[in-house]
Amino acid sequence: MDDITYQQQRNQKHNDTQTETWLRDNGISAQQFCDLAIGLLQAQRIATNLLKHHAGQLEQNQAQTLNNYLQAMTDNNKRNKLTQKQALKILNIGTQVNRKLFRQHRQSKQQTKQAQTKQAMNSR
Repeated sequence: MDDITYQQQRNQKHNDTQTETWLRDNGISAQQFCDLAIGLLQAQRIATNLLKHHAGQLEQNQAQTLNNYLQAMTDNNKRNKLTQKQALKILNIGTQVNRKLFRQHRQSKQQTKQAQTKQAMNSR
C-alpha cells in the first residue's frame, strides 16, 4: 500500500467516526439515516436537541409530544407508522422554541446596551 492510499483510508476512517458520533449525538442511528425519510430524521434531531439543551423553554405538553415522538422512533412498528404531519408538528415546536430563545436574546442584548449607556452617562 502506498502513502496516498494509506492516507485516504485513514481520512475515510476518521470521517466515518466523526459522522457516526454526530448522528449518535443527534439521536440518529446509521441504519435509520439510510432507511428513513429526511423529514422524520430532521424532526428526530430537533426533538433530541430541544429536550437535551432547551427543556426549560418547553411547555409540558410540548415536552410530552417530543418524548412520544422519540419513543415512536425507537420502536420499529411505530416508526413505520409515523407521518410527515407528525414530523411537522415537531418542527413547529422547534420553531416556537427558537422564537422564544431569540426574543430572550434580543431582550438581554437591549438590557446590556441600556446598562452600558447608563454607565457611560454616570462616568461623565
